[in-house]
Formats: sequence, structure tokens, C-alpha cells
Amino acid sequence: MRVLHLGIYDRYGGACIAAYRQHTALLRRRVDSRMWVRFKMTDDAAVTAFTPPSSLGIRSRRILRRHWLRWQRGQFGIREQFFDDRSEHGGDELAGLPAADVLNVQFAWNFIDYPKLFESIPPTLPVVVTMHEMANFTGGCCYTSGCTRFHEACGHCPKMDRRGEQDFSRTGWERRQAVFGGRPKGKLHFVANSHWLADKARKSSLLAGLPVSVIHYGLDTAVYHPLDRAFARSVLGITSGIPVVSFAADAANDKRKGMHHLIEAIMGMPTKPFLLTWGRDFPPLLECLAHRHLGNINSEYLMALAYNAANVFAMPSLEEAFGQTALEAIACGTPVAAFGAGGIVDSVRHERTGLVATVGNSEELRACIMKLLNDRPLWSSCSREGVRVASQEFSMELNAKRYVELYQTLLGQR
Repeated sequence: MRVLHLGIYDRYGGACIAAYRQHTALLRRRVDSRMWVRFKMTDDAAVTAFTPPSSLGIRSRRILRRHWLRWQRGQFGIREQFFDDRSEHGGDELAGLPAADVLNVQFAWNFIDYPKLFESIPPTLPVVVTMHEMANFTGGCCYTSGCTRFHEACGHCPKMDRRGEQDFSRTGWERRQAVFGGRPKGKLHFVANSHWLADKARKSSLLAGLPVSVIHYGLDTAVYHPLDRAFARSVLGITSGIPVVSFAADAANDKRKGMHHLIEAIMGMPTKPFLLTWGRDFPPLLECLAHRHLGNINSEYLMALAYNAANVFAMPSLEEAFGQTALEAIACGTPVAAFGAGGIVDSVRHERTGLVATVGNSEELRACIMKLLNDRPLWSSCSREGVRVASQEFSMELNAKRYVELYQTLLGQR
């Protein structure tokens, strides 16, 4: 079985890291898995990076298309992350695609042009779309912030300064409708990374009548597992014996990640813990606390060390499709204090692998962190259960097994 994954990166950002883990798990299962990406970050021979044609004519066309797409987008004053289903490459990125029995579309926004892709592939080729956020079944927004227009049809988008019935969200919705509706029955399948995301997807009119499954992300528990915490702290230069709370996000300054709620929670504690953070951005809010910001960590082994240096991992996201960092934390035996947003609760189970607070309630988050720091029996119980849950319910082996079963079903082999 030949599986080809399409994505913008092989390893950069949570969604692409999850896709690469899936690819790696399939290889371990002896599946012929390959990736076609715009930017290659690894030395994996099974990953091929697309190189845009350098001829003057094609380069000029690409630049013109890029500016045209930006101009269209700019007319509406989009305030938040919003994904166009088209790309500047306009189908050029599909030339030279490796042969495949199954096509698995991953996080491919800004690289793969959906209309061109679905127009060019044979109708008999099974397509699996792995959804890492909501943009596949909305007009383009990653998270809707409570908006339910996608249940019927996007338009009058609250994330735009200039909105109307035929705004950027409606035209994006209409293109997705045409693309998905044109696939033969049984040749298009959507996979959600959490039960929350699957529930949202099934309510979208875009996916009406189309199959949606849940396959959780897989994690390499040979990398993410409990280590000696004193050793982890010594490596990172953190004083032993003090309570440590950690926080990580690809973009720590992203309001959706809730760093401001975590700072508010910690500032109200009588004894403030040491805050350990990592991610691309340096949050200015950290200046008011004793902290260490590790910057962007590319090594998974170093990341596992950072999780092990903390007593509690905090995840105050306001919206989250899955919450991969929470899974990584519990696999390392570090209980999680989180808001019960989206798919986080698939891995963060109240009083089992951590504690869950009401979304946006900093006082409840503070109480959860303090309870995990002060209640040693609860901490130990959550630590043990987190390791068990990660290894038994979120392993890379289980992730690969479920995808292989899905691929075989689509190929008529089951």
C-alpha cells in the first residue's frame, strides 16, 4: 500500500509534527508512506520538498497570483488566522507527485491548491483529509469562536471588518462545497483528531453525507516518558525543591493559547511557582514572574526533558482541536491543569490525568494548579494514570493501526 501525505512542512508546528509522527508510525508498520511538502525540515528520504519551477513565465505567474490572492483577502480586513483553499502555486505543486494508492491531505494550507488538486486526481483514488483544526469545514477560519454559521453556510463572518453575504468566508465555503461534493461516494473520508472536532465537523453543511472518523494523534512513548525530575531541572538550570509550572505553545503570544489567563492565575497565588515556557515567541507578560523561556525546541528529547522538569503543565487554551502538548506532558508523568476547551479533554481527564477548569476562568485554573502542587496523592495518581493513558490509548502504533484499517476500507481490502 502506497500512502502519500500532502503538507506544507514535514516537521514544524503542532499539526505538521502530528502528520510526521503519523508518517513515521506507518513506516514502522512497513507501509510505503511518503510525504510531499513545500518545506522539508528533516533528512527523511521518504519526504520530498516541492521546488517551484524557476522559469520566468511560471515565476511571474506565481508572483501575480500571490498578489491577487492577497488582494482578495485584504478587501475584507480579516483579523484572525484564516486559510484560503487556494495557493499561489495554482496547481504547479502537483506536478511530479509520487504515485500513491491513497492520498492523505494533512495541514497543507498555503501550499496545496484544493480546487486544482481535486480536479487533477483520478476519481478512483481514495482521499483522506486529516483535520487538524476547523478550516476544512468552514469558509476558512481555524476556530470559529462560537460562531455557528458553518452549520448552514458561511458569510457575514464576524472575523472580518468588511462582511456580507458574499464575503471571503462565503466564497471559500462555496469552493470547498464544490470540491468535496464532486468526489465519488466512498472516495473521500475526513478524520478528526478529537471527538470535539468530529462533532463540529458533522454539524457542518459542507460535510453533510460525508464520513467523519476520529483517530487520535499518536505519540512516541519511547521519547516522551518519565525521567528523573531533579536531573531534568539541573540540566535546565532550575533550582531543585521549588514548584515549577510549565507552558508551551508554537506561538505563545497567540491569544487563543491563553497565556494571559495563566499569568493571571499565577499572580493570584500566595506562593508563586517558577514558570518554565518554550515556543517561538517570548511573551512579554513573563517579565512579572520568576521564569525561564527556552525558546523554540526542535529536539523531541529536549522537549521531553522540559516536560519532566515541571510539577504541573498548564494548558489554558480557549479553543483547541486536540492539544498535543497536553498529551506530551501526561506521557512524561506531568499532570495537566487545563481549560476544558475543545479536544483537550480527550487526554486531560479530570482527577485522572489532571484537573479541568471552566474555559476562561482564571480563578478555577489557579485552584487546579494549586491543588496539583499541594495534593501529593492526587499528583501521584494523575502522574501514573497519565503515563498509562498515553501509552495505551495514544501510541503511534495504535494511530498507524487505525489509519491502515481506514485505508484498507477505502481500497476495498476490508
